[in-house]
Amino acid sequence: MARSMFANLNAIVGNTLTESIKMIDISELHSSPDNFFQVERVEEFAETILGQGGVKDNLLVRPLETGGYEIISGHRRRAAVQYLIDRGENISHLLPCLVQEYSDDDDRMLDLVLMNISTRRLSDSELWQSYKTISEILTKKKEAGEKFGKLREALAEYLSCSPAQVGKMQNVEKNAINEVQEAIENGEISISTANEIAKLDEDEQEELVQKTEDLSSIKHKDVKQKVSKVKEKTDDEKVDTYINFSDNDEEINEEQDYVADGVNKEKTFENGKEFYSSEKAREDAINTLADYVFDNYGDIAKTFEMCENSDIPERNKVLIGELLEIMTSINNLSASVTAEKEENNEI
Repeated sequence: MARSMFANLNAIVGNTLTESIKMIDISELHSSPDNFFQVERVEEFAETILGQGGVKDNLLVRPLETGGYEIISGHRRRAAVQYLIDRGENISHLLPCLVQEYSDDDDRMLDLVLMNISTRRLSDSELWQSYKTISEILTKKKEAGEKFGKLREALAEYLSCSPAQVGKMQNVEKNAINEVQEAIENGEISISTANEIAKLDEDEQEELVQKTEDLSSIKHKDVKQKVSKVKEKTDDEKVDTYINFSDNDEEINEEQDYVADGVNKEKTFENGKEFYSSEKAREDAINTLADYVFDNYGDIAKTFEMCENSDIPERNKVLIGELLEIMTSINNLSASVTAEKEENNEI
């Protein structure tokens, strides 16, 4: 479904010689009230348009009942041409537009979001709002009987991001309080930071927000440490509960001696009694690494790509490439396990 949609969008931005293209005066082209994408670097883009003698790529628009046209894709092109006009440059007021009729507002929003995704590098705010828009539309289409496989994989393809990143946004949507979600939308915090906050319970999230005057000052590592402390506290409480309600002091002392002599503190149950398995230490280490890669894969990949493109010995680049492949495999496996657990309502 996503591939056919993108193929359709590629056709939409075809050359301006197509018969269906109309040259429309800039005064008739109006920004969409639903456009949440930033219109940035207009002056720089305007110089490019001026240098090539005008706009060469089609805008996508739809006719308005009140007259004129709503821009679905092309807000930056219109802004750049208006900037040149205001500066007194000799530039055509007519822009090439493909006029599209929409009977379904969801299809209009899909085009608006997908056309922008295909032409820019998204901020976390834009990615979050794109996710919410497309997720809502795909959920409705799925409920109406359309088939496009697993929702997470479909969203990842539409948004041009990893399933792991989609998993973070699903966790935020499901578990984060409104203030946290709004902070992503406003560009105050990243999706990764919001994902960590969403791991806290609602009261802890409220406390964090109330104690922080400026949410943009919240650091990802600080929240991650807080989540770890909360988890450790919860685990300690579970162990204390076991000890407090035991009727056999000898068993308690025996268990504590076992822990003192053991390598790892991972609890296992056998015949109703807790004991610690040193064999679990390796599993803990692997799980910790997998969680770290899953939570920080985007930053890890960018770092490795920067290293690969830097001036370092070729042998080192090969090693970095191989390490990135390993990290990618870990990330994909973690995403698959998380998705399977969610489907089975295990998390």
